[in-house]
Amino acid sequence: METVLRESLIDRLNNSWGPYIARFQSLSAAEQSVYLQKQGYQSFPALLAHIIAWWQDGTRVIEQMRLESTMPLPDYNVDEFNARAVRDFEGCSEGEVIQAFETQRQALLVLVNELPDCQLCQENINTRLYYEILMHWSEHSLSQVS
Repeated sequence: METVLRESLIDRLNNSWGPYIARFQSLSAAEQSVYLQKQGYQSFPALLAHIIAWWQDGTRVIEQMRLESTMPLPDYNVDEFNARAVRDFEGCSEGEVIQAFETQRQALLVLVNELPDCQLCQENINTRLYYEILMHWSEHSLSQVS
């Protein structure tokens, strides 16, 4: 895989993930329903919980990789991880989940901005950022709606 540039990561966090919530909320109820059904989630907060959990885990793992440069990417039971993420946010209001999403998006921006070039280009760190920010967007993009 080619190294993902800092600018690409920042652009996606700001210009795709940044307006994500407002763009979803601007959809009609029918469009929201179709989108959530295609995503496999019962509600928008549940989908956001999934994204937040992966971002939190990615941030945690990247911090470990910064200390241990040869640490491999972890292996996950994705279905189990996603189910736990939704359960972890079950008692939260939609507003609380939205705030948690924005807080974690901002934390990723700080991480990406502050990583020294040598760590950003470290294969395991760069790959994890690629999956969390770019590939995750391709899975949840609103471009297929409207």
